[in-house]
Amino acid sequence: MDTPENYYAILGVPRDATSDTLKHAYRQLARRYHPDVAGIEGATEMKRINRAYAVLGDPEKRRSYDTVMGGVIDLRMGVNLHPRPHVFDPTEDVAFSGLNVFCTKGPFRAGPMLHSSFGVVSTLCSVATVQGMTIAAGSLDGKGAIWSLADDVIGTPVVFETDPTTTVESLRELRFSEAGSLLAGWGRLGFHVWDGYTGKRLWQYSLLERAVSAYYSLDTVLRVEETGQRIVRLALPLLGIDVRSPRAWGVRGTDVVTHAMDAPPQSLSDPVVCSEVDIDNRSFWAIRLRALSRDAQSLVTLSCAHVSDEEQEMAILRRWNLAARSRLGKIRTQITSSVLVGRCADSTPPYAITPDASLLAFVHAGQKLRLCDTLTGTYNELLSGAMGSSSRLALSPDGQLVAVAREDSEVNEGVIDLWSIRSGQLLQKLYHPWQVSALHFHEKQLAVGLTDGTIQIWK
Repeated sequence: MDTPENYYAILGVPRDATSDTLKHAYRQLARRYHPDVAGIEGATEMKRINRAYAVLGDPEKRRSYDTVMGGVIDLRMGVNLHPRPHVFDPTEDVAFSGLNVFCTKGPFRAGPMLHSSFGVVSTLCSVATVQGMTIAAGSLDGKGAIWSLADDVIGTPVVFETDPTTTVESLRELRFSEAGSLLAGWGRLGFHVWDGYTGKRLWQYSLLERAVSAYYSLDTVLRVEETGQRIVRLALPLLGIDVRSPRAWGVRGTDVVTHAMDAPPQSLSDPVVCSEVDIDNRSFWAIRLRALSRDAQSLVTLSCAHVSDEEQEMAILRRWNLAARSRLGKIRTQITSSVLVGRCADSTPPYAITPDASLLAFVHAGQKLRLCDTLTGTYNELLSGAMGSSSRLALSPDGQLVAVAREDSEVNEGVIDLWSIRSGQLLQKLYHPWQVSALHFHEKQLAVGLTDGTIQIWK
């Protein structure tokens, strides 16, 4: 049987070390093994140090650890329980907060940390309030929580969940209405709306007949009109006449529909249709991404398609004007920009888009970020480095910053690179003791969801 790691030995402290001793040891080791000081080997060691302090620095976790370990630590021979002397340079470019989280010098500093009880944080969203902000987090088991933050004071969380009588589904995306009175969440199977203040489930809509391929293949905007009427606007895979083959239709077009919250549950408006190609056209076309602008006047789609004169399938980015009208005044959607953004095989998730849908980011060729201006139909790139299968992206609302959690190796696990889009420069690195599972910008703040259920706010 493998022997558990000796967290006391990693930090170089005795088993009866006080809280202050643990903090002092962690601070010294963190300065010594910080990746910017000690390189790749230091980064690997820093992960072990972070995990050790995450357990020993929490009284409850420490008691559980000591109980599980029993006498294992005392039976180990030859363990040096004293930290090696080290002279530290006070000018080292490292900032600490809470000792579990630290960063290089840059525009962000660590703010409050939220603690959830539902495990891995799968998605985050937020909305500004008069006092500060409201933030919501979803989980892989369909549950979530809503917190209010005012001057870094954290309010009591409000819990919400998907319908427990149906198939348990992870929440992969969340969206608030403008003032936060409504909250929407979805995965691949169902779409849900809750009261943003109480967590009460108000509406749910099955996505099964829509043949949703991934959570990013639909989007929503929640609005409360001046009359008080609550509206849900949805961009969904096109539902054709032949419901026996929904995917053949859904991948080629989009239905933009509206549901009024005071209407019957299954009531939807007549769709505004955005057809990428003629349904009868047999050439390959598959919409991957749909994104609505915050005002619900524009739709952005990213598709894979067979294009003439190209041997391989290409990725096509389009922006649609949903408010365009014909001479007779009828709504007639219009493509305002359309551009080839690379080979389909090279254009992969994760995706991130600004609230006004003017800037889209995705991984290109596994090593870069491709940043596409949907208004002008142009794009540029950032050399982000290798992106792992668990990588995460977030764009600031003004399109000036992009946060990248590469998650391609143990060295980069829990590390976020903060880039300036305008200059193409790496501004800062943010370090966390656990893997990053969700990223979200709130104005000039960054919320980071971790696999241990915590949410770190950077300000």
